Amino acid sequence: MSQKKIAIVTGGSSGIGKATCIALAKENYGIVVVGTNLQRINETLELLPTSGRLGLALDVTQEQAMATMATKTIDYFGRIDLLVASAGLGKLTSERLVPYPTASLPYDEWKAILDVNLTGIFLSNRAVLPIMIEQNLGHIINICSASTRHGLRGEPYAPAYCASKFGVVGFTESLAQEVGSYGIRVQAIFPGLVQTPMIAQTALVRRYGGVMNVDDVAETIIYLATQPIDTTIIHPHLIPFIQH
Repeated sequence: MSQKKIAIVTGGSSGIGKATCIALAKENYGIVVVGTNLQRINETLELLPTSGRLGLALDVTQEQAMATMATKTIDYFGRIDLLVASAGLGKLTSERLVPYPTASLPYDEWKAILDVNLTGIFLSNRAVLPIMIEQNLGHIINICSASTRHGLRGEPYAPAYCASKFGVVGFTESLAQEVGSYGIRVQAIFPGLVQTPMIAQTALVRRYGGVMNVDDVAETIIYLATQPIDTTIIHPHLIPFIQH
């Protein structure tokens, strides 16, 4: 079994996930880059050290694909220490600039967003749990979305996105309490509005002004990933998160 810590990053070929892969590699993690676009996966891999990297073109919404993700990681590295679940979807297509009102939101768009943002979190988390439970050690960080000082906030014309991210909070809190006794930390971070390709396709930057850099979010993930297992942190203002 490899002594290097191993991190799987879903959505690792773009945005927050890509920045996280690079940051974790600098901390001497072996990296598994998971995405759906093989070209972008390879572009991320080229930015990582040649030793300790693996790219997997897999869909987080597919149960068997996530099982394959865990199996191939174990086959290649022998362990899984960290999962950063950052794969996300804001809308079904970039061709439509104006968001749908709820009254005319197509079912296909609702389903696609929930499938990636919520079911994808469930399937990716579940896939690594048996391994982490057997190791009696593991860490899962689920990427949520913007929050206010007083908690989550719904936004008009984004019912599917908001519902999916609210769901991630409940799922993460539930799982954290369930698996804490196995030495597994489960956390969700709320990075706010981040400059990513997904955000660039929307009017959110014009509506809300400045955004965070993906490197800022990656730095927070590194901070969480490198804390001792018994650390408890509460930061209710900038990036709150949930921990068992």
